[in-house]
Amino acid sequence: MLAASGSVGLAGLLGKPWGFSRSVRKAPAFYGLVGLGTIGGTTLSLLQVNPIKLLVFVAVLNGVIAAPFLVVVMSVSSNRQLMGHYVNGKAAKVLGWSTATLMGVAAIAQIATSGISF
Repeated sequence: MLAASGSVGLAGLLGKPWGFSRSVRKAPAFYGLVGLGTIGGTTLSLLQVNPIKLLVFVAVLNGVIAAPFLVVVMSVSSNRQLMGHYVNGKAAKVLGWSTATLMGVAAIAQIATSGISF
């Protein structure tokens, strides 16, 4: 299930057709990504990678990269040339930039307290 949901997102991002309702011929990239995800998960199981530690690692990674992604989303959604009539209003800008700032501070705190050195 996880391989399929990740494949849907990545295939959509790449602009490729996706979904189990389509045949392999109509969505080859999607089915290839599902296969890669399944093989990757199986390999991790065979290598006896601790799934809980992996989930925690991925959660921390998602938390750290959330702030830069929020900055991109806010930059695009606040740009009238790109969004036209659908540009963010004042409340959405305040809430969005506040969230991006909070996530950035949280990511810095996470890195600072984790003992990771670069």
